[in-house]
Amino acid sequence: MRPGVETSGPHQIAHSTTDDSELSRKINTAIVESRLLSLEYYKENEDEFTERTLEPYKLVNGQEGWYIHCWDLDRDGPRSYRLDRVREVEVTGEKFEPRPGVEPDVHGWLSTGEVESGSSAKIWVSPKRARWVREDHPGATELSDGAIIFERTYASYEWLAREILKEAGDAVVLEPEDAREAVRAAMARLAVPATS
Repeated sequence: MRPGVETSGPHQIAHSTTDDSELSRKINTAIVESRLLSLEYYKENEDEFTERTLEPYKLVNGQEGWYIHCWDLDRDGPRSYRLDRVREVEVTGEKFEPRPGVEPDVHGWLSTGEVESGSSAKIWVSPKRARWVREDHPGATELSDGAIIFERTYASYEWLAREILKEAGDAVVLEPEDAREAVRAAMARLAVPATS
């Protein structure tokens, strides 16, 4: 059986072998810097991984998960690929000129909360978590108490809120205010006990 593919009855489901937050970080970097992406993508109908070269435009959240909306150079057209079917991704050194009017080609699956590609948030991280964040963000500002402040790009408020909530109180969005409020709202929703 292929690595990263799980058999479930007659269906096979691809799982990313890379951490989704690492994939998102690389994709957002490519979006912000207008750099081509090279990736391996699982084609369910052919049960195989294929290599794709993309101009990435945005990360969007759909009913089935996260998608990379892009211009696929191999197919010479717009495509939206599921993030959980990506096995490897590499930001190439080659830049591209963004094409006007490239919009998601799938209708009806986009959820609310999509924001402009490459939006950036300023985030505070506690001294006890700062060491790990500092390794990924060498340009972070270190505060006198050992905490750090760094900037992170994001493609939707929901994704940013999930990333902050993973830190269990050791990270806070400082700005922009709309992103800060979106994270607060997500925390409030989680704090409400489920009713039977």
